[in-house]
Amino acid sequence: MDDLLTRCAHRGIQVAPRSDAAVHAGTAVLRRGTVVDEVRSREVTVAAAIAGAADDVRVLQVPRLRRWQRPHRGADAWRTPLPPWAMRVAKVLRAVRRAVGDVDLLVDWADDGRTCRLVSVRRA
Repeated sequence: MDDLLTRCAHRGIQVAPRSDAAVHAGTAVLRRGTVVDEVRSREVTVAAAIAGAADDVRVLQVPRLRRWQRPHRGADAWRTPLPPWAMRVAKVLRAVRRAVGDVDLLVDWADDGRTCRLVSVRRA
């Protein structure tokens, strides 16, 4: 594990094993001083691969959560409700910022439908 991922794991953030059966996975771009995180995701199930939807990348603008804020609305102009996996990603990103600090990061994550886990954390 790299240093940032190890630091997050020591703070109690779950790290995905290599054999994790994820439903959604992607990358989040965290920028210092911004109020919105850009989350890119795609469905990584076998059914999505068969249907040809595995390459469809969805980009969400997820609000940067404060200490007690709930992740139920997106950061777009319509305040669109976030899907459950995006709510879990927002909570993980808040925990990563607490562990690493407010720096520019690229965070790879995987969500199995119940739990969002880190795959890697690296500086942008």
